[in-house]
Amino acid sequence: MKTKKVMATVLSAVTALSMAGGMATTVKADDVTEITFPTSWVGVSVNTEWFQDRLEAFNEEYGDSIKVNVEEIAGDQNYVDKLKVLYSSNSLPDTFSTGGYNLIDSMKDQLVDLTDYVDDDWKKLATDACWDVNSRDGKIYGIPYTRQVIGYFYNKDLFAQAGIEKPAKTWDEFFEQCDKLLDAGITPLSMDTADSGWVTSLMLGAMIGESDEGEQFMNTMLPTDYNTKEFIDAATRIQTMFQKYTTPDAVGGKYENAASNFFMGQTAIIANGPWMISDFYDTSMVEDGFADKVGTAMYPGDVMYNSGKIGFNVASKDEKTLDATLTFVKFLTNEESQLKMLEITGDIPAMEGLTSDNVKPLVNEVIANGDKAAHSINDFQSLWYANVVDEISIQYPLLAQGEITPEEFAQALTDAAQKN
Repeated sequence: MKTKKVMATVLSAVTALSMAGGMATTVKADDVTEITFPTSWVGVSVNTEWFQDRLEAFNEEYGDSIKVNVEEIAGDQNYVDKLKVLYSSNSLPDTFSTGGYNLIDSMKDQLVDLTDYVDDDWKKLATDACWDVNSRDGKIYGIPYTRQVIGYFYNKDLFAQAGIEKPAKTWDEFFEQCDKLLDAGITPLSMDTADSGWVTSLMLGAMIGESDEGEQFMNTMLPTDYNTKEFIDAATRIQTMFQKYTTPDAVGGKYENAASNFFMGQTAIIANGPWMISDFYDTSMVEDGFADKVGTAMYPGDVMYNSGKIGFNVASKDEKTLDATLTFVKFLTNEESQLKMLEITGDIPAMEGLTSDNVKPLVNEVIANGDKAAHSINDFQSLWYANVVDEISIQYPLLAQGEITPEEFAQALTDAAQKN
């Protein structure tokens, strides 16, 4: 393996006396390598503060040898569209990060194979799952710096009222706890169906992912066949959840309805990621002290959404520029930068076990759950065809109301996938 770094080499000013006229002329030659980096981390982007902090720190350390030419492009979609235009003219920038959008498969022929540049020390800065999502056919095309970790949240006070001491370890125990909550007059689950039924689909995927076969399915890019035992069994449980354990507004409801029910103590459980934690402290949304009532949990079977995101891609055209680009990318993905990302944006570091005393304790709990999960899966929105994700919102109400069977639900998604 080889890791390359451009050393600071600023040439001294060369002073020459002009014999004609006896005047002194100063000629300054700087060996500064320029690299290009377009970014959508501008304006109101949640990453703007982090990027400005990291860019300033990078310039302090490397500014005499590397100049980063930053092009600001507001809006994620505008950013991706611009990269597609640059790709079409074979003029991709030296490096770019699409915030999770996968451009590797469509632009791989113009990206640098980074495999030989990533040594063991660099590899340790991200989990295997993170490297996997940034690799194709055993070759590394992206450098990860963040990952997605999602479990579920529960109301400890409501659990205590129902005589529940801790989250369930199996799905059978989970449904027993739902029955206990019902017996105590508490609605167990926040659910939704609109906009892909995000909260509901997190539960669906977690059920699928509790077996080795299901874990493999949940980590498969663009599946076309949902007629598997794991999927149908999970859909059967989801149907039960809709019919027995959730609120009347779940069918047809959006994420906002599901979240509001949890905030108001109308439900005891909601599946979601750590970005929701800040809401637990927002007294315009919840009562004062609500966060103290919230616990975090892995899904039964020790399942967590613990997946990598696409990181920095590199498209430098020559070795000198590539050296400088890798120095920049390595700086933005090192342990300090990942820790700053966690503290400033709340994004979970790609590096395992990296926590901070400067974030809400619940965030660190979610990270710890992700690090010890027995089954790590990716979320459906990242891997399934867009029309399949859309189809979910059409089929969930029918499944909930018993108008279709779990088998018919699986077939409907299969039919949608096979149209691609």
